[in-house]
Amino acid sequence: MKISPVIFSLVSILIFNACSKTEELVTVEQPEQELFASRKPADVSQWLDKHKDIAQVYFGTTAFGKDTALVSELLKRVNDKELDVLYKQVNAEFGTLGDIQGLLSESFNRIHENFPDFKPPKIATMVSGFMGPDLVISDTLIVIGLDYFAGPKAKYRPREFPAYILRRYQKEFIVPTILFALSDRFNKTNQQDQTLLADMVYYGKGYVFTKTMLPETPDSLIIGYTDQQLTQMNNVQSDIWAYFIDAKLLFEVNPAIKNRYMSERPFTAEISSKSPGAIGRWLGWRIVGKYYDEKEPGIKTLMDNSNARDIFEKSGYKGLKDDQ
Repeated sequence: MKISPVIFSLVSILIFNACSKTEELVTVEQPEQELFASRKPADVSQWLDKHKDIAQVYFGTTAFGKDTALVSELLKRVNDKELDVLYKQVNAEFGTLGDIQGLLSESFNRIHENFPDFKPPKIATMVSGFMGPDLVISDTLIVIGLDYFAGPKAKYRPREFPAYILRRYQKEFIVPTILFALSDRFNKTNQQDQTLLADMVYYGKGYVFTKTMLPETPDSLIIGYTDQQLTQMNNVQSDIWAYFIDAKLLFEVNPAIKNRYMSERPFTAEISSKSPGAIGRWLGWRIVGKYYDEKEPGIKTLMDNSNARDIFEKSGYKGLKDDQ
């Protein structure tokens, strides 16, 4: 198995009714509005029974309206004055979600053009005071925990994340994160290849896919680095590449060693305190990006290519900046 493809929580489920025109399906439902109007247990019970798919993946219940503990907790929360403050801040930040819906519509249509079998998932939002996950993403259902993404000005923010990850819990990161997660279904890999290079290329393909479907989105929002970090990495990438080569990392298969370069960390200590974490993901993007730009295989051909070494060798990547 490859490393988890996104920085957020993911849950897999299977529900959907097929349709071929993505533009007719990309709507964002906001069932939390109805939930926050609940004033008695029966209201919450009815809500859970009405939204069973969301209740199951977001709150982890299969009893739905008969889950008395969940009904009680949700009723308490939606009538809590402090949660109401956060709920109002979320509404002020996101409004009608038109911009998110627009970006998803554009990107889903691009996916459909390149992968005709793509069936857009149902999309819904939720606000619960961090009771559920930040994002639930599957082939058939996406639930966006809007309270996680209310931004740095929100009165309440999720506590479990360090600052370098919490920075990404903002509105503009939602759509790129969703697209990267969805790229996994198209990203063919060789399960027998457990090298660091294979993991790097996996991420690189995912980032190229995301950029292709969201061409106007800044690279910083796709990979989660700041603009300053991206500029710095570009300027010193020859040194980073030399480190990977000298340390013979590309064909490393030891999970503990691979994690040093692929996992979320404040910085990659093995290289320098100024090198951001998960630097192998970024380097994989550089390799695949060079291959994609120069060989022009098309996004479907790229995603179908499960041979990481073939992509690497044909890229001709040597750690040089774009202007060299």
